[in-house]
Amino acid sequence: MKKIIVTPNGIQELELTSIEIAQKEQDNIQAQADRTVREEKIATDLANKQSALNKLKALGLNDAEIKSIIGIICH
Repeated sequence: MKKIIVTPNGIQELELTSIEIAQKEQDNIQAQADRTVREEKIATDLANKQSALNKLKALGLNDAEIKSIIGIICH
């Protein structure tokens, strides 16, 4: 792997050191883990929202009433 360094004297291509390669691999692993956690949180939030909407409908509220309540809660 190479890295590009831009200096006032021009552009240099240098090989990454083993430490830099290891760090890049760790950064990629962490980025994937962060992405997975974020996607799981979004999925959980959507499921919770749908569950709440279903419960409100089961109580007999119509879509307009639910929208009105959600608008009040969000503001």
